[in-house]
Amino acid sequence: MPTDVTVLLPDEPAAEGEKLKTVWLLHGACGDHRSFLATADLDEMMRKHRMAVVLPSALNSDFGNYEQFGTGYNFPAFFFEELMPFIYATFPVSSAKEDNYLAGVSMGGFGTFSLGLQRPEKFAALGVMGASLRESDFLKDYIDMDSTEFRKLVLADRKAFPTEYGRAEEGMKLKELNVITKYPTIRDFLASPDAMWERFPEVAVRGELPEIYVACGTADLFYPATVRLQKRAEELGVADRMFFKIAEGVGHYEDFFDAEIGCFLDYYQI
Repeated sequence: MPTDVTVLLPDEPAAEGEKLKTVWLLHGACGDHRSFLATADLDEMMRKHRMAVVLPSALNSDFGNYEQFGTGYNFPAFFFEELMPFIYATFPVSSAKEDNYLAGVSMGGFGTFSLGLQRPEKFAALGVMGASLRESDFLKDYIDMDSTEFRKLVLADRKAFPTEYGRAEEGMKLKELNVITKYPTIRDFLASPDAMWERFPEVAVRGELPEIYVACGTADLFYPATVRLQKRAEELGVADRMFFKIAEGVGHYEDFFDAEIGCFLDYYQI
């Protein structure tokens, strides 16, 4: 299927044999490959950091798999098997792990975490800004339920189930439910890449976790989950691989996210 990708290169062309570092930026919900062009000062960032920037589009897919949509919408396979090799073959960029960085905001922050945990050998560091972290412990009570049955149960009373957005009075959103029930059973979901909360300790225990930069404001709806992620990192003994930046009084705002992309670049001296 057609898709859109924006690639930004430095004004000064690469010298013969030069391979640039690459930053892969993932947009938030309702965005696309143009979103950061409208909000982030990428020109200034690229004047400061000699790098390539790749901006893919991913609809509202959470950068995940939807194999039952049309002929299939499988973003991870596209990203790793098609887009990354295409970029490496077409532009003067390095494919080495130490030269590749993945970052995203909001939905793109979740996508960054999910893709980074799926293929940790691909990236030197991940930048997770204001991310939906999709805690899934509550689903273990329904682990033997098939997805059709679970969908009916949730739709009968959404408020009886927690929501990733932290607003208990609203209950589970349809998008959250769709992410879970696109798998045959709840057990299948919990074993999938979409269950980031389950994959995080697995990668951590194997010693494969990339460096991770996490930024969130205390007024952000995802702040409580960010605090729990920090605690989980400490429990798993990987806190030294994660940098948490907490902004007092800041909510789920694009200005904060876009500024944090620059901070992420500075922190890792890209």
